[in-house]
Amino acid sequence: MVVLLGFGCKFPAKLIHLNMKHLTLLAGLALCTTAAFAQQTVQFEKAMKPVPATVEEANASRKAGVTALENVRGGGAILFQESFSNGFDGSNGNGAWTVEDNANDSLWAWVMPGGQGMYADGSATGTAHPGGEFSTNIGALASTTADDGWMIFDCDFYNTPIADGYQDTDGSLTSPTMDFTENASVIVSWESYFRYCCYPYAPVYLEVGTTEDGVTSWTTFDAHGSFIESANTASANPLPVSLDVSCVAANMDSVNLRFAYRQAPETGNAYSHYYWGIDDVTVTSNDIVNDLEITQVTNGDVFSVWEYRLTPLEQAIASADGGMVAGVMYRNVGTDNQLNVEVLVEVLDDAGTVVNSTTEVIDTVFTFANAPTCPANTQDTLYVYTGWEPSAVADYSLRITMTAEQEDATPTNNVLAKDVLYTDDIYGHDDTNALDAELRPRESDDIDGFFDPTGQGSFYSCPNPGSVAYGIAVKFGANSGLTIDGAEDDLEFETRLYTLDGSAGITASPFEAAYWVYDVAWSNPDGTSEIETYLEFDDPIDLETWEIGVGGNYYFAAVMSEYESATELTVQGQANSDSDNSTGTFSQAGDGSFVWFTSQTFTPSVRLITSEREAVELLEANHGIRLEQNMPNPAAGVTTIRFELGQSRNVTMEVRDGMGRLVNTNDMGTLGAGVHTWDLNLSGWASGLYTYTLKADGLRTTKKLTVK
Repeated sequence: MVVLLGFGCKFPAKLIHLNMKHLTLLAGLALCTTAAFAQQTVQFEKAMKPVPATVEEANASRKAGVTALENVRGGGAILFQESFSNGFDGSNGNGAWTVEDNANDSLWAWVMPGGQGMYADGSATGTAHPGGEFSTNIGALASTTADDGWMIFDCDFYNTPIADGYQDTDGSLTSPTMDFTENASVIVSWESYFRYCCYPYAPVYLEVGTTEDGVTSWTTFDAHGSFIESANTASANPLPVSLDVSCVAANMDSVNLRFAYRQAPETGNAYSHYYWGIDDVTVTSNDIVNDLEITQVTNGDVFSVWEYRLTPLEQAIASADGGMVAGVMYRNVGTDNQLNVEVLVEVLDDAGTVVNSTTEVIDTVFTFANAPTCPANTQDTLYVYTGWEPSAVADYSLRITMTAEQEDATPTNNVLAKDVLYTDDIYGHDDTNALDAELRPRESDDIDGFFDPTGQGSFYSCPNPGSVAYGIAVKFGANSGLTIDGAEDDLEFETRLYTLDGSAGITASPFEAAYWVYDVAWSNPDGTSEIETYLEFDDPIDLETWEIGVGGNYYFAAVMSEYESATELTVQGQANSDSDNSTGTFSQAGDGSFVWFTSQTFTPSVRLITSEREAVELLEANHGIRLEQNMPNPAAGVTTIRFELGQSRNVTMEVRDGMGRLVNTNDMGTLGAGVHTWDLNLSGWASGLYTYTLKADGLRTTKKLTVK
């Protein structure tokens, strides 16, 4: 069985070519009722809060920019070139660039040599750019000719200070008119960087205008390039972007390019911050005739559910149900359509031996110029049901090779492989060998020396019945358990498993939680990834199935600190990897609340464990204190809390409601070693979830109780 589709949500059709954004808008129809979309729609009910860029974020973006530049491919004959060395007047004799925006031409600026800005009317902005209160750490665009000047849409600067109010911003930078009458292919490339708030879709576009009989028509292309769309995240610096606009610009005698910052159609008005820098715009022809390119291989249908690098053998898709689903994302970057393209899907064992082989044929892979729609998809996707089912726990490689009738100009990118591991009990998205980021909370705006609530997690679904979740395994970061000055301090946190049915997002869905006190021995110093900490749930949790087109339950496994803390909770992650939208992060919304947001660029090392393991030694056990579950639970009237001390300690018990408010405290004084009990009277208490905490000479541990 084979399914082809454009880059977006899965539709039950043999072949569909739709722009990704159109697919997302159509996803609310019965044709596309997936777990991923159900979560995504709920997420849009809240916007993320504007937050300052961190030094770590800036450093990571510049590092990614170096790699991005190294991977840029050359084009054909140069048809137009602009380095902005002459500001808005344009260089190379091309003519002037014009601006328009909804802020009296106060959004676009030319960043002159030396870093100071100038508006289109020649007046100085009075600052180096980006100049806003949230962009101070990000630094200048690191484009190839940045020293000669570059352009920026600095909406953060315009809306600073945010305390005085702000507005959603809209504007465009338009090129002089170009003549491509003699050119059958037109490719626009540039170097940029950006960061935006407060919804996931990037508000940056390239609009291509063609004029006939005095009327200009504009066609819109996404301009975020390889950046995985995510709010409050800096792109690579620089981020090279290349778009084939032949479908609208080829052989046209009057063409304009318009770099446009717009309110994304998926969410409407919602974009006010931060910046978009642009430099080194080049228009070329395409001199490559035959060139297929594989851009990504997936283990599963990532538009309907999620893919996994590690899968428990019990959740492998049975051969009777189609077996492993192999996905390949590909594109034709040449000038000729590629015919009768053979797609070879192979599964190799850890010795390199092919254990399964499947072949499909795509009749035509269109060029960008010849695609049925304009703009064409940036890439298309093929799913192949291989019929293969693993028989044992082992490491495998999923390898896909595409071959057309014509000789390919770059055959090396016609083959791509992905490691897939079938395990005894580990469900995971991340690659341990590629954990190159530490996911950290931001410093609190409200309490000096504290950190905001934080959390990281991943989605999971089960095609097969019978699995049980016993806990999660986490690789914590080097700074986990440390204060702002680097000292160790007690950190209370939770592990949670949310159960979702598609009717609500993560935050509003029910969950099971276990409460912990952090042990710095669980951290990975110096960014290593050697220590993985298993944290068991209070009780095993039966996992139900999720079936595409049918429904069921799916799950979100997370580690989180729900309240402001003097100590960091950090998790190791894999940067620029969340192409299946499996990641969620606990962050502050614009209304001040903290909720779960998906559409992130990274993948946290948070794995679901489906068998009973020996739990880690808890900090409470190491110090000789243990808190047990209240009995009965759920409770009404009186419930008994039992705890044990290994030595004499000064003890206080605290109870908080679901909002973290203190509702009861009991200073029990000094208690001797042994078992103790506390009868807690719940008369008159509102039903719901509460937590109770044992504090003993500075040590503390927490559990939950339910009042019915």
